[in-house]
Amino acid sequence: MDEKKIQSKKTERSKSKTKSAKKSAPAAPKKNPQGDIVFALDIGTRTVVGVLAKKTPHGCKIIDIETVAHEKRSMSDGQIEDIKSVADDIKRVRRELENRRHIALTNVCIAAAGRALKTLRASWEYKLPEEKTITAEAIKAAELDAVRRTCASFSQKNDSAAFYCVGHSVVSLSLDGFKVQKPEGHRGERLTTEIIAAFLPAYVVDSLVAAVDAAHLEVSSLTLEPIAAMNAVIPQELRLINLALCDIGAGTSDVAVSRDGSVVAYGMATTAGDEITEALMRELLVDFNTAEMIKISSEKEITYKNILMIENKITRERVDQIIAPAAHDLAKVIAEEILTANATPPQAVFLVGGGSKLNGLAQMVADELDVDISRVITGSRETLRGIIAPEEMILGAEHSTPLGIAVSAGEGVSYDFTTITINGKKLRAPDTNRLTVFELLSVVKIKPENMLAGTGKTISFTLLGEKITLRGEPPKPSEIIVNGEPASLNTAVTKGDDVRVIPAEKGADGAAKLSDYFDMSEIKMFTVTLFGRKLRAGRFILLNGKETALDRRINDGDTVELSELETLGKLLAANDVSEGVLLNDKPADIDTLLKSGDIITYEFPPEGENSTPAPEPPKAPASKAPEPKPAAPKAAEAAATKAAASEKKPEHSSQNPTITVNGIQAEFPMRADGKPPIFLDVAKAFSENPTELLTHADTITVNGKIARLDEEIHNGDVIIIE
Repeated sequence: MDEKKIQSKKTERSKSKTKSAKKSAPAAPKKNPQGDIVFALDIGTRTVVGVLAKKTPHGCKIIDIETVAHEKRSMSDGQIEDIKSVADDIKRVRRELENRRHIALTNVCIAAAGRALKTLRASWEYKLPEEKTITAEAIKAAELDAVRRTCASFSQKNDSAAFYCVGHSVVSLSLDGFKVQKPEGHRGERLTTEIIAAFLPAYVVDSLVAAVDAAHLEVSSLTLEPIAAMNAVIPQELRLINLALCDIGAGTSDVAVSRDGSVVAYGMATTAGDEITEALMRELLVDFNTAEMIKISSEKEITYKNILMIENKITRERVDQIIAPAAHDLAKVIAEEILTANATPPQAVFLVGGGSKLNGLAQMVADELDVDISRVITGSRETLRGIIAPEEMILGAEHSTPLGIAVSAGEGVSYDFTTITINGKKLRAPDTNRLTVFELLSVVKIKPENMLAGTGKTISFTLLGEKITLRGEPPKPSEIIVNGEPASLNTAVTKGDDVRVIPAEKGADGAAKLSDYFDMSEIKMFTVTLFGRKLRAGRFILLNGKETALDRRINDGDTVELSELETLGKLLAANDVSEGVLLNDKPADIDTLLKSGDIITYEFPPEGENSTPAPEPPKAPASKAPEPKPAAPKAAEAAATKAAASEKKPEHSSQNPTITVNGIQAEFPMRADGKPPIFLDVAKAFSENPTELLTHADTITVNGKIARLDEEIHNGDVIIIE
């Protein structure tokens, strides 16, 4: 038989067997839904611990526990650095628990270490319903109101960075000014709730939740690690005693203190178990995992390989000697953090977490606090209260936090960091059962006062003797849209909502320019000579008594007048001149339009005088053209001097134009290429920094028109720079 046919038949038989095997293979058992089973996850610096539990009337029943060590140092001091790596470890924990218990896990409760922890203690008054006994719901509503108001207060004081509230404790309750332990069933008007709230930077929480998201789980609640550990080790009934709990992990040591029935303080230090491990790394030249193995080993003699691949042995006694300095430093930090939170040594101290198992640490802490060693206890199965677990299940100090997360789930106010879209950006917002648009404002750094705005400023000015008032425009109101519908600051928002918040805009101020009232193309200003005296002529504007031919903004309180001195008659009338005059040595009609450079003299000079000396200048009315004041005579003289000096010939060239600058005549030199000078040349003659001169000048004209920098200057031109 042909070899190809034989091979083809073999392939067909192989496919047939594969199909048959697939048909005969039993289907994978279907996983049950999670239901009311609590999945608690303690994401620590060295390990991820998953706990399955169920709430019962007798306590929290532990179903299963799974621990996975990070394969690499993907976390530091309780902060996630490699989100993908941590997500992979979470997936491993989830997969093991799902396979053993045939449960499809979808929701998880987590806790955050107190890295960069901040706290705020505050009291808030809550008005109770009239003529009704106080219910548990009213007490919870007052607590929730206190949490929201504390969060708002904290945001106002810390608006430079985003923080999330990750937990709180009720310190005390007062009914109408009197402290009460249990106000339920009483009557009153005002319930004051004093709380201490814990806040963590948004980046700490966001990275934690991001790792959970990447593991395809949904965060159902979040709390603070020391709060969780307190719930497992120091339940409510023990909090009348002044107790301190320190949860010592690999990266952080978190502290909580109870007194008078409440948790009254939290604290955190970034010194923890990793410092012990790193001491061994440096001394023994080993990697982190090997140092961890040596640290936790209970063997009297430990065999290991260093980074040089040399096998060594070390005794437990020698290990304790190496880590002793770091252990003493850790004990000192823990004691200092407890004293900072409690002011004095507490009546007893509970050390929990994996780091608490360090040999001799309890004695060191007792010595630092100056208390008897019997008052400092390391966590164990016996110290875990409210926990129901099989006898064969190994539980120790390292399980305090994950078991505490399970115990805390569903108790008190839930902190569900839900995803909400606001102004097109997805963010995680702390949901305290009644999250409103108002709470979101602080998350996106919009101040409440930005939601209100006023009308623009009104301005008033005098125009040609008439009072003009221009009112500001009305404000543009703020807009709040939730899922496409108009909403308010009190609108409740939930997971998945799309929120759009547009702050209000203040109305534009009343505003006006000269061009709003005058045709600026008809405005011109130039200089003429009347009986030897330089005067402004033309049709120009007086803004607060100052001449201008340029468009200007009118400000509140300004006075605007119009000076109309275009004709010979108007100029003479304004200066109280009625005698016969000559215009440029010729008789002229009073309706003759004046132009720049015109010279007006007496037709018949007064007795004893010739036609050139000027009489005593008449006083111009305020509304007319005032006597011009040369803005910069020294500069003009300097310009003339400079121009004259630049001409090297002993006699001036007849080609050099004679111009008038701010009322002073000067001969200005032609350019080196023989072309006429330009306006910028004149400005340079005035100042070494012509840009600054022109920037600060109010009037810049050539023959009454706005000057251009490249405009050529010719004989007889009149330039004003003021």
